[in-house]
Amino acid sequence: MAKSPAAKPAQPKPKTAASESIQKKLVLTGADIVQLGPEAELLVGGKNYNTALISQIEGIQAPHFRAVSSLAFHRVLEETKVNGRVVRSVVDREYGRIDWNDPEINQDPDFLQKFVRQLGKQIHLAAQAEGEQSHTKLRTFINNVVEGFATSPEGIDQLRKRSVMVQAAILSVTLPTEVDEAVRSAYRAICKENEDDMTPVAVRSSAAGEDSRKKAFAGLQDTYLNMVGEDKVVEAYHWDCSSAYNLRSMTYRREAILDALAKAEETGDESIATTAKEEWAIEHTSLSVCMMQMINPVISGTAFSADTATGCRGTDRKDLVSIDASYGLGEAVVGGKVTPDKLYVFQRDDGGEVVIRQMGCKDMRIVYDERGGTREEKVSELEALRWALSLSQAERVAEGVRAVSKAYGGIIMDTEFCIDAKDRLWFVQARPETRWNEDLELHPSTIFMRRREVDAKAAAEAEVLVEGNGASRGAGQGTVRFLRSALELNKIAKGDVLAAERTDPDMVPGMRVASAIMADVGGDTSHAAITSRELGIAAVIGIQRLDVLRALDGVEVTVDGTRGRVFRGLLPLHQVGGEMDVAKLPPTKTKVGLVLADVGQALFLSRLRNFPQFEVGLLRAEFMLGNIGVHPQALEAFDKGELEGVVRTKLKELENRLSKVLREQMATGLIVFNFNLREYVGEVTGLAAEVDALADADKSLSAEEVLLQHRKMRELDHKIDQHMELASRRIEVLKTSPDLADHVRIIMGYDDELALLNPADPEAAKRMAEIEAAVEAHVHRIEDLPAVTRLRDNIRHLREEVGLRTGLKKEMDDVRNLPEKIRALIKSRGFRTGKEHYVQTLAQNLALFAMAFYGKPITYRTTDFKSNEYRNLLGGNLFEHVEDNPMLGYRGVSRNIHDWEIEAFKLARGVYGGNNLRLMLPFVRTLEEARSMRSYLEQVHKLKSGQDGLKIILMSELPSNAILAKQFISEFDGFSIGSNDMTQMVLATDRDNARLSHIYDEEDPAVVWAILVSIFTGLKYGKKVGFCGQGVSNSLILRGLVAIAGITSASVVPDTYYQTVFDIAAVEGENIPTSQLGAWLGQQHHKRLADLMERNGYGHILKKYKEPQDIQEWYEGELQRRHEQFREHLDTPKEDFYRADLQSFRSTFHKPVIYATWNWDETVLDALHHSGFADFDEQAKAMEISRQLNG
Repeated sequence: MAKSPAAKPAQPKPKTAASESIQKKLVLTGADIVQLGPEAELLVGGKNYNTALISQIEGIQAPHFRAVSSLAFHRVLEETKVNGRVVRSVVDREYGRIDWNDPEINQDPDFLQKFVRQLGKQIHLAAQAEGEQSHTKLRTFINNVVEGFATSPEGIDQLRKRSVMVQAAILSVTLPTEVDEAVRSAYRAICKENEDDMTPVAVRSSAAGEDSRKKAFAGLQDTYLNMVGEDKVVEAYHWDCSSAYNLRSMTYRREAILDALAKAEETGDESIATTAKEEWAIEHTSLSVCMMQMINPVISGTAFSADTATGCRGTDRKDLVSIDASYGLGEAVVGGKVTPDKLYVFQRDDGGEVVIRQMGCKDMRIVYDERGGTREEKVSELEALRWALSLSQAERVAEGVRAVSKAYGGIIMDTEFCIDAKDRLWFVQARPETRWNEDLELHPSTIFMRRREVDAKAAAEAEVLVEGNGASRGAGQGTVRFLRSALELNKIAKGDVLAAERTDPDMVPGMRVASAIMADVGGDTSHAAITSRELGIAAVIGIQRLDVLRALDGVEVTVDGTRGRVFRGLLPLHQVGGEMDVAKLPPTKTKVGLVLADVGQALFLSRLRNFPQFEVGLLRAEFMLGNIGVHPQALEAFDKGELEGVVRTKLKELENRLSKVLREQMATGLIVFNFNLREYVGEVTGLAAEVDALADADKSLSAEEVLLQHRKMRELDHKIDQHMELASRRIEVLKTSPDLADHVRIIMGYDDELALLNPADPEAAKRMAEIEAAVEAHVHRIEDLPAVTRLRDNIRHLREEVGLRTGLKKEMDDVRNLPEKIRALIKSRGFRTGKEHYVQTLAQNLALFAMAFYGKPITYRTTDFKSNEYRNLLGGNLFEHVEDNPMLGYRGVSRNIHDWEIEAFKLARGVYGGNNLRLMLPFVRTLEEARSMRSYLEQVHKLKSGQDGLKIILMSELPSNAILAKQFISEFDGFSIGSNDMTQMVLATDRDNARLSHIYDEEDPAVVWAILVSIFTGLKYGKKVGFCGQGVSNSLILRGLVAIAGITSASVVPDTYYQTVFDIAAVEGENIPTSQLGAWLGQQHHKRLADLMERNGYGHILKKYKEPQDIQEWYEGELQRRHEQFREHLDTPKEDFYRADLQSFRSTFHKPVIYATWNWDETVLDALHHSGFADFDEQAKAMEISRQLNG
């Protein structure tokens, strides 16, 4: 039969005599099913229906198959009878003998299947032995057993017993002759089409509704693989019929009914319950079977026409296909027995395919067993670390999945595929995906961003363990896992609460699976705060109780990120708000974008690109570098073969540090370490052996010879004394150094000589080489002497003990293992070199971001790791110095952008099709740095602004960027204001220092001036200016400020995106000119101050003091009164009370009063003039032009 290019599954067919004839068949072909149309699904089930459809699609190769109709199943139930008494008797007896809590039984996944089959045989034999004629129809018996199952309060054991009884009853009967022959004929037909009389087939359930558009209860019934021969196939069919009533299937139906009953009770709509009982009634169970030719696959897997986790369809062409692939049969992937390779395939604008690959862990495969059925076998390490699919194979799979999706009207499809030894691609299953198809059908423009909150009543009664800053809204709960570093990420399981002194990008994999975050230090823009908001998980930071956090390890808690509290136990949580309907977003003149870092979140939010004014204003590099996991210089050293040398140097440094610790502890008496120095010196010098030789000499000596011998012994003793003096001067080295060469240099006096030699002098260099050669020979001569080995063993034991106590031993072990760790990591990711790992990982991540927000600008900020964050990467401590203040240290463009990072960016824009990516340079301190880096990008890497649509942006985040804004803007295509660092640098405030949090404020007039200068300068020079700091996310006032000032775009974290669009639209709707911005700011701060006074019980003051200046007068009077009260109670028991009262009053009102009375007009005007505008009219014209150019 010729295949159709696109089947039309949803079109019902008119009934004809032919179709009525087909409906009566017990076995149907694919052509029969297609002829019947959608109504065939009730007859042959979803799996058969979908298999028939894909077998008709042009370009899709599907195995030969036959559908055994559900009529056959119903004939089994209607035409066979059982002896109910025998069934119950055998099941009661045998079931009661089983200890269902036995670990051995629980570890055998096939035990229940084997047990049921055994019971079926026993019942059959028992019924025959009794000689009684079975008189109860099988269907009647089944309905009697399952009656009330859906709403029964029985425990799992009793429910399982009911299931076992039904299955055993089905297996105890003999299949009706017509059904038996129908199954055999289906097998013979497949063998004939395959030209092999013993074709292996899979016998799979195909229940009504299974794999359909609305239901996907795949895998509930059983599947039997590699069935060969008519008898085996009939037996497998019989097993499948019984599996229609296995516990999985029955409880699935039960839960569906119970959910409907609960919903009906909640809504009062009884029809919900009535419909569910009819649709899901266990008594109405129906089953057809799909008998399919087995393909002997080399590779198999699943492929979706969307990202499975987020529903993202890729570009506007809906061309994304996500693939999971591994070796052998697909059951290893579907059953979760391996971690398959993950691939994303989508198309560039020129039609070329882009393949993104992430290596899995394919350490086993399922293959055919020669005796029938399947078996598991190990995969060699070499094969496991290869890609399962080649790039061309991945492209072929994607092409097939797209064809299947097109045939189903473009919906998201879930397919299973395999590739045989001849490299032929087969699609063995396809089904409409339910989760995202339903979501996109019901809510095509809505993104659900719901979060959980702690029940208020429960929180009021619960024990508060710690408090801090609620850095990310919502609540999470679970078991606390305290991490001392990212090396302990293996402690974190999905749903745990991650606790740490502070988080860093290396901890992001753990943060992704955590239910909440707790950090001892950090401010509102620390890594923990920013990351938790971007991942959408609750966080409490700045707790300042490190000892308590450590003690909470293993304790169950509830984290309330909204209120900044951590409660003991698992409190009730409830869902609140959080959906974004993109279609309802109001138009804005200001673009509103996102600040992003996580690829998964980008895919989830991809529908935001449908909002005309959307962009990604800040894509952080640091998380992607965290995915790479290794310091780039460590990867470089690894590739060049230099890493071992760097490791040796570092180990020497750490050994010296340990020696220093030992010497310090010995000097203070914390460690006592004694040994016989004279004995040791005698052994090392060899003089003790000479003394012993003289003492053991022949005793029959003359008087003169005796005197001579004594003289020689005194000379030897004198020499030992001389060496003792040398040793005593450096005794601390002898007690702490494990290096025998150090001991030899000291005791033999070489140290003193070496100290006087100048390495630059050739003669001295020659002498130094001679000394080292002599030392080496000396070490070799004495290393096995008893006194030497004894002392060295004692020193090693001491160093190990102190190293364990100080943590230096672990650090040394980590450094020692670094080369192997890096080698293993690179191999496990499927790469050959460190450079390939770095460049491909970063480029492919960038490509996925570019695809998710296809057609919208994405501003990628190059790496701005600080030295302490770089140190936390694998190998980082080899290349990073410890800085006193990393915030002001070696970071940003001062480090230079790594060439590999630039290569990855170019690869993402070119081969991977991400031409919507822009480049942003962070922390550019000086104009020299700006010009130097721009020249480097252009002349070395051929990245020139304007070519291929590339734009290069400066992150305006330093006072120098604002002060010299006109000069900086001339070097770039625009600014993006980083309010986090700008606030920190303008106010000289460490943003991670909780004790200075009251100073850190983006609304401070000095910060506002810097922000306005950046915006106005961009307008003056016709350049784009964006905002990508936390300021707009945090502050309603800053949202209005940037909109009124004329900024091109403002980007916020996802949690605040929806509200920000409405807030900016509301401000723009007021049509406030920039000339009135100062007055608007004053009004906003006055309103906020009035609200603050109302909340703090000073509302009555507002009746008298209405203007900001009047309130300032009241505040200063109150402050003076409190000062006087405090002065009067100095050195009295009430001093602390009045001090606290004064500080509380001042911290509550001081800053709001200043802001409410500030001359904002002057601040705005000064920024305007600093940017080069003569007046507001000129600025208004520039703003209009800017919005036309950048809109």
